[in-house]
Amino acid sequence: MRRDTPIFAGIVVIAVVLSLFTGATAAHRTTRSAGTAPIVARTVICPVVNGSPRHTTGVATVADVGAALPTPIHGTGTVTATVLEGPKAKTSMLKVLPSATVHSRDLTPASVAINIDGTIAASVVADQMVETTSGRYRALAGGACLPPATDWWFAGGNGKLGFTNRLVLANAGSTDATVAVTAWTPKGEVQTPRLASIRVPARSRVPVGIFKVAPDIATVAMHVHADSGAVTASVIDRRSHGVDSNGGDLVPPTLPPSRHLVVPGFPATAGPRSLVVVNPGDSDASVAVKVATPNGEFTPSSLRDFVVGAGRTATVDVTQALGGLSGAVILASDVPVFASGQASLVPGRSRLRPDFVWLAATKPLSSPAAVAIGREPEGGDCVLILSAPGKRSGTVRLTTPGGRSRTIEVEAGHTVQTYITDTVKSKTGPWPFVVTSTGDGPVYAARMLLLHGAHGALMTTEPLTPLPLPLPLPGVRHDPRLAVR
Repeated sequence: MRRDTPIFAGIVVIAVVLSLFTGATAAHRTTRSAGTAPIVARTVICPVVNGSPRHTTGVATVADVGAALPTPIHGTGTVTATVLEGPKAKTSMLKVLPSATVHSRDLTPASVAINIDGTIAASVVADQMVETTSGRYRALAGGACLPPATDWWFAGGNGKLGFTNRLVLANAGSTDATVAVTAWTPKGEVQTPRLASIRVPARSRVPVGIFKVAPDIATVAMHVHADSGAVTASVIDRRSHGVDSNGGDLVPPTLPPSRHLVVPGFPATAGPRSLVVVNPGDSDASVAVKVATPNGEFTPSSLRDFVVGAGRTATVDVTQALGGLSGAVILASDVPVFASGQASLVPGRSRLRPDFVWLAATKPLSSPAAVAIGREPEGGDCVLILSAPGKRSGTVRLTTPGGRSRTIEVEAGHTVQTYITDTVKSKTGPWPFVVTSTGDGPVYAARMLLLHGAHGALMTTEPLTPLPLPLPLPGVRHDPRLAVR
């Protein structure tokens, strides 16, 4: 035993020395944060600023919400608008003080690119809105103007008679973009060379009629992928019956396929509600659904688990499950799926026309989110729909550039629909605002504009768009081995 003691002691000494050495070396190699880079340039595109059909007005609205942020910022820079017309594209300066608009031309569809340079890029938000005041396309449609990307997912579209649906591809770049569109229907994937390779010329827009690629087929879903370049995509859905309108809206892009999705923003309105679920994979999907309403979160007895076939779309009626209340629908699937929701407002009298909204699966608020348009153009209301699915309650703070604010609490597993017109309104302008999550629980949010007009309903809903965060820089570390001798 005594002979082993010196050996053991030697091992201990060596281990201690090695640990000190490696520890010191590791300390020198510790990665340190390099901080963040500010946002100083952005481009967003409003694909649908249409002046057609007749009685239609489109507008792209740009607003600086820096004064409404939790830590107010007062950025500087330039903002320009370019109407994407190919070689004829024209660029004009916008004075965003604190908002500016670009209006459509009569009987002309258009896409508008908004370019922001300078520190103001961190606090500018843009929305698009199209209103048709009468005729067979009477409707209110709106959505966020979004930056170009290579991938877009839409769980909404229709090629049947009475539906005028178009996919709009907008390219603000200086070179052409090439886009491939994969489409799914209740019968499977659409096989057509029309969608395999679509050229979108530089500084241009290309519309694609859904009825041309999926004639007489309901519930068409799409994945837009740019093989070269980047585009902003949008889908406009208009419906009619003879000479009468059945409403219209923009179909917002939804989250890519996932096993867990939340579709918030179902309003408390009288009319049918549905969920479109798309399975782009090679094996069937088993989907379970829960809802979060003002009455709490639960699995509706009227809505059992359902199967979405591989490569197919499915429409699920959630009218009874929501019971006429506002809410969010929570999906759990054994394979990745993507989804959107739809809600209609049907007036009680037959001579009044209906309208409807499309809803996207979204992420919870993780940073300040902004809306450029809080003003319903005909004097209606602005409504905020907030959901906090799960076991943690949420809180948000609503702020405006004019200094007004309001705190809204959302109980765990519940949804709150609250009218915010009195908070966001001002004498002029589009009534922009910011919503910031200030509680522990996740909160999902959507803004609705609503009018009960003399000729029927007008409504549109928009998921709240997070403002861009400063870009994290790659970490740095000190390593003496890299020293130059």
